[in-house]
Amino acid sequence: MDENRRSTGGETTEGESEGSGRFGKAKEFVGDKYNRMREKVEDVDFGAVTDQVRTYVKSNPGKALLISIGVGFVIGMLLRRDDGE
Repeated sequence: MDENRRSTGGETTEGESEGSGRFGKAKEFVGDKYNRMREKVEDVDFGAVTDQVRTYVKSNPGKALLISIGVGFVIGMLLRRDDGE
């Protein structure tokens, strides 16, 4: 077994502690970003957003249709499988 990856009796070698430190920092960073995004989503009033979208669609039906087609096309391109390979 590699000396840098082996732990004995609960002690970690320098290689493990360095990797654990990086993992811990990454976990903390991602957790912080997740919590910030969750707070932003909780602050959104989805009823108001829905009303705004309905108003926009009623006043601009052509643009709304083109936007929805464009978004559907992009999502379809992202999700489609490449059958050639």
